[in-house]
Amino acid sequence: MAKKIIKDNRPYLKTIYILTGVIAVQSLLLLSSCFRRKEDVTPKKVFVRVEEPQKIKKQKELAPRQKVQTAVKQKEQPKEEKPVILQDGAGAKIAIVLDDWGYSLNNVKILREIDEPLTLAILPRRTYSEAIAKLSLELGKEAILHLPLESYQGQESHPEPDTISSVMQKAQVLKILDKDIKSVTGIKGVSNHQGSRATESKPLMKIILTDLKKRNLFFLDSFTGKTVCKELAKDIAIPYARRQVFLDNKNEPRYILGQIELLAKIARQSGYAIGIGHDRQKTLEVLEKVVPELKKRGFRFVRVSELVK
Repeated sequence: MAKKIIKDNRPYLKTIYILTGVIAVQSLLLLSSCFRRKEDVTPKKVFVRVEEPQKIKKQKELAPRQKVQTAVKQKEQPKEEKPVILQDGAGAKIAIVLDDWGYSLNNVKILREIDEPLTLAILPRRTYSEAIAKLSLELGKEAILHLPLESYQGQESHPEPDTISSVMQKAQVLKILDKDIKSVTGIKGVSNHQGSRATESKPLMKIILTDLKKRNLFFLDSFTGKTVCKELAKDIAIPYARRQVFLDNKNEPRYILGQIELLAKIARQSGYAIGIGHDRQKTLEVLEKVVPELKKRGFRFVRVSELVK
């Protein structure tokens, strides 16, 4: 009886096994679908191409070039920039002319101490005229003839022998001029000693300037009166220059220093200036001290021949 019961239950067992297998398979399928849904739910990155405005686009294109240019500039620049010292002279030219050489050698020692190219205006046919002319070449200075011309003061001004006047005939003027020029060797030009009356006379100055042109000499106008020399020099086409400042009308160091400073001011404004002093101890002593200081300030000292036009 028992064996029969067991035998009859076998079909039920098979059914149970089949159902269990089906449930297991469905469970696996269910789990698999769940995992797939989770993967589908995970957001995907979407790349959208947005067109940039033209201005931004150009800036980005130029950026690498600008970086390269900046890098090049940085390489070119020195590591340490030295401070710039502003010089008030800024290369302005100054010509110093010293008149009335020829009477003595008293100030030659001080003259030797001034290295700059001064111009010495030498009176003709004086005791030491030729000696000063030779010394000027030795020291690298410039020599010019300081030609005595008639002034309004007449005898009160103690005129030099053979001073040329407006009442002289042309032949006499040229004879004196020739003697004076030959008495001072190596000259580059001529300036007037006194001459307030003579330099107002067109006939007289035309004779003198025409002869100087033939000799390839320039004329420096000491500018002692209402001169006609500038216009005549232009007509005759002779190199010409005019004095701006007298340095030592008073033989006092403080005054001379002030006049030199005035000369520097004019040079700074105009690009050049010509100052006239004299063969005097105090004038030379002031120049010996001041010239190096003016050089430090940027001024250039030149011969007067460099400033004639």
